[in-house]
Amino acid sequence: MPRRTLNMHSLVRGRVRTSMNKHNLFNLYKKSKPFFRNMTLYQQKWSSKQETRAYHGEQVNEGRWSTLFQHKLQGVAQLDASLKGSVLPTPMVLQTYAPLEKRLDVALFRAMFASSVRQARAFILGGHVKVNGVDIKHPGFTLTPGDIFAVDPERVLEALGRSKPSLKEAYKVDKLQVIQWQKFVQKAKEDPRGTWEKQKDKHRKNQNLYSGKFVPEKSQKDSTDVKQRLDSLQELKLKKMKEVQHSVSRKSVLRDIYTTSKRLVDQSKDVTAASFEEQFGKQLSGKCFQVYELLAKENKTMELEPEKATEEMNKIVPVYKEGKPQGEYYDDLRSKKLRQLLSELNTKYLDKVRDDFTNKPLSEDEIIRMWSTSLRKHPKIPDFSEIQEKGFYFLNLPWQHGMYGLKDPSKPYFTPWNPRQFLSPFAILPKHIEVSFITCHAVYLRDPVARPGESEVISPFDEDIHERAYMYYVKNGM
Repeated sequence: MPRRTLNMHSLVRGRVRTSMNKHNLFNLYKKSKPFFRNMTLYQQKWSSKQETRAYHGEQVNEGRWSTLFQHKLQGVAQLDASLKGSVLPTPMVLQTYAPLEKRLDVALFRAMFASSVRQARAFILGGHVKVNGVDIKHPGFTLTPGDIFAVDPERVLEALGRSKPSLKEAYKVDKLQVIQWQKFVQKAKEDPRGTWEKQKDKHRKNQNLYSGKFVPEKSQKDSTDVKQRLDSLQELKLKKMKEVQHSVSRKSVLRDIYTTSKRLVDQSKDVTAASFEEQFGKQLSGKCFQVYELLAKENKTMELEPEKATEEMNKIVPVYKEGKPQGEYYDDLRSKKLRQLLSELNTKYLDKVRDDFTNKPLSEDEIIRMWSTSLRKHPKIPDFSEIQEKGFYFLNLPWQHGMYGLKDPSKPYFTPWNPRQFLSPFAILPKHIEVSFITCHAVYLRDPVARPGESEVISPFDEDIHERAYMYYVKNGM
């Protein structure tokens, strides 16, 4: 059993632990070198022993450590005579705690399969670790060169991912997000141009802030957001084009020609082919004028009131069912000619609509209008008492789908998975372990040794501190 520790990451004591905890990172940052000049030799050795043991094997009590400690330290000599005079000294004393690196729980932490040695111990006792394909439930299992150990990938994701929030924490965050989104949508509806310019200024400042700096997560996120915005505008554009195309028919074209010409006639203005250029274009304006002449001179439809004119137009272009016209309709030559002209206009007008949406670039005003109209307020989230009964709620914000951190509540980590905070300072892989994060397997290549200028035992302490710790254990006859 490991010794019980209270307040493991105390900021007052400032002990450095084998843990990826953010408080441990702060302790590591503020840790200063012991002031040996005011200490006796024994005090120096005792202080060094306390500091190093808090990091190396703090889960192992002194009795167990006494059986593991070795007086002989393992190192590799430099035998190349050509390097004489340039060979760095071998830091042998850093090998003091090398026997602990053979333990399975420490190896799991060194391979970054756990966020601390104590978590690695919990994974082992929980039956989530295999060595050479066999389940091992002993944290102190000694690895030998060539051993392959593996951890359940779900446990690795839990160890290196953000902590999973409770339902209450997720609800609190999401409720605040929804409130902020409602305010943003309301502002965008009231002042589209001002909100658009404010967002542009915000992204411009972010771009200037991170220009020339390598921030992979930030840059990828920003580029993805921009791409999503452009894609959403393109989708809106295509959606609007399809809506316009679906609304176009022979009857709608005839109604538009009637509405345009009727307005000009009521204003005592002459109707010409140019009158239809704004809506139908220059190429189709001539055919539109022919339809107008047939309506005005021969069918006299232009002289009728709108209701009567609609009845006449329904007779000119009747509803067809199974290829047969329904109800009362005109079958004279003039109506047939009108239907033929309208069929040609319908086909070419559909092509014009597609070309206008495809080739004509959107103006900034159109983009802002499309953007503001596409924004929708989120439905109100129910009260937490109701959420507690159900155990879940629905959320669909532009940047988040599902509950905050609980997209998949069955997982023991933050979903969608995100790396834990301050992970990079602890991302140090030892040379004596070969790791595959894709399969969550690792190979224990050999025991850690000291080489000229370096030691394979990872430690945050200097050589002189390890030297005094080694002297303490040797002097006490361990």
